[in-house]
Amino acid sequence: MKKRYDVIILGGGVVGCAVAWYLSHFECSILVLEKELDVCCGISKANTGIIHSRSYYTPETMKGELHLRSLPWFHQAQDELDFHLARTGALTVALSPDDLAYLRLLQERGQCPEAEILGPKDTQELEPNISENMVAAYYDPQTAVISPFRLTLALAEGAVLNGVDFVFNVPVIDFHSDDRGIGIETETETDYYVAHWVVNSTGFSAPALAEKCGDGVPPLQAYRGEYYVLDKETRGYVKHVLYPVPTSLSKGILVSPTPEGNILVGPNFEPVKPGDTSTTVQGLAEVKIGAQKLVHHLPFDRTIQIFAGIRSVLPERDFHIFFSHRFSNIVHLCGIESPGLTASFGIAEYVGELLEKRGLNLVHKAHFNLRKNAPIFSECSWEERERLITQDPDWGRLVCRCEEVTLAEVKRALFVPPSARTIDGLKRRTRVTAGRCQGSFCEMHLLSTMIALLGFSENDIRKSGIHSHCLVGETREERESYATRH
Repeated sequence: MKKRYDVIILGGGVVGCAVAWYLSHFECSILVLEKELDVCCGISKANTGIIHSRSYYTPETMKGELHLRSLPWFHQAQDELDFHLARTGALTVALSPDDLAYLRLLQERGQCPEAEILGPKDTQELEPNISENMVAAYYDPQTAVISPFRLTLALAEGAVLNGVDFVFNVPVIDFHSDDRGIGIETETETDYYVAHWVVNSTGFSAPALAEKCGDGVPPLQAYRGEYYVLDKETRGYVKHVLYPVPTSLSKGILVSPTPEGNILVGPNFEPVKPGDTSTTVQGLAEVKIGAQKLVHHLPFDRTIQIFAGIRSVLPERDFHIFFSHRFSNIVHLCGIESPGLTASFGIAEYVGELLEKRGLNLVHKAHFNLRKNAPIFSECSWEERERLITQDPDWGRLVCRCEEVTLAEVKRALFVPPSARTIDGLKRRTRVTAGRCQGSFCEMHLLSTMIALLGFSENDIRKSGIHSHCLVGETREERESYATRH
C-alpha cells in the first residue's frame, strides 16, 4: 500500500529527529522511517553528550558553521521540549608549555568575557582532583552536557505531538521516480512510501543509500571510541568536562560528568570495520592511560559499565550535505560526526532552508504543541514524591532500585509515542538497567511488565534489535533440545 507524505526522513538518530521536530513547526506531513526498533539506536546512542560552546567550533567548515548556528536554538528548544542542560563548564588542560598556544586559540575563538586561561592554583580550586602535572587550563563556562537519549527522545516526542509519524523496523532498500515524487522501497513488501522530499539522515548507511540514487560519496571510515562509566557514588569527583589538547584526529580522551551523576571516561579513536562496537583490553587501557593524564587517581574501581560507539568519518573530516543529482528532491546528510549532537538544530534549520529553496512551502502552523517532560522520580523532592504517589500508587512502586525508577515511569515509556518496545528502549527513557547492578534486579520485573501490559509473549521481548531475544524458550525444553543435538 502506498503511503504519501510531503517529507520523509530516513533515520531516527538525533539529527533525523531534530529535522523532524524542526519541520513539524510548519504545515506539512512528515514521516520518519527507522530501520531499528526505536529512535537513538545507531551512532547517536553512544557519545559523550557534550554541547560544545563556540570555543570549540572548527572555522571554515560546514560543521563549524552549523555548530555556531545551532547554539542559539538550545534556548528555544529547552522551552518547547522541556529538557535541561547541565552547564558544567569545561577545562582544556595544558600538560606542557607547548600546549599554551592552543589555549590562547580557544580563548580567541570563544570570545566569551567569562572565559579565561588559568594557572595551576586557580585550576585546582575549580577542579581539586586534576593532575598536578598540568601547567595551565582554559576555562570555558558555557560548555554543557546532556543525555543523548533524552535529547533525541525529547525531539521525537515533540515531533509526534505535532503530527509527525514514526515507523520502525523498516529498512530502505531503493528509490524510484513516482508520479507524485520519490518512491521509497522497503524490505517489507506491503510498505511502499512516497514523498515529495526525502532526507537521508541514516548515519553510517547514508553513503550506501546515496549510491542507490547514483550519487557517489567517498566511503565513510568507522572509528571506534571506547568508554568507561563510573558509578554515581563518584558524583562530584570531577565537576567540569576535562579536555586534553586535541590531536589532528580527535578531541582526545576526556573525562566528563553526566547529568545523571556518573562520570564518563573516553573515547579513544581507533579505525575499525563498520558496526564493530566491541570493547578491547588494549583500547580500554589506552582510555585509562589517557584519562589519568588529566586526573591521576580516577576511581576506576567504581566502573559499572564499559561500551563503545562508532564515529562515521569522511576523508575531509567535514559534514557533506547535498542534493542527489538523479533525484533532485532527495538531500543526503553524510559524515555527520562530532559535533553532530551540538550541531543538530543547526543542521535541521539548514536542511529546512535547502528544501524551501527547492520548493517546499514552509508555512508556520497556527498552533504548535509544546512537550511537557514527565516527572523524574529520582530527581523529585520528598514532597513531590508524596504528591505523585497520592495521585497514582504506581509512583510508589520501585522497579529499578539503583536509579529509583517507578512503575509509573515504565508505563509512560511503554505508551507515550514513540513508545519503547525493547529493554534498551526502556533504559533510554527511564534509566532502568543503567545503575550499579546493570539490570540484575529490575530486568526480570521489566519482562513481566511488558508481557502483562503489552500482551507480548515471552519470545516477543527483545533487548535492542530485532534478533536480540531476551528469552528463547523454556529452560527444560532448551536443555533437552541441546542434549538431543549433541
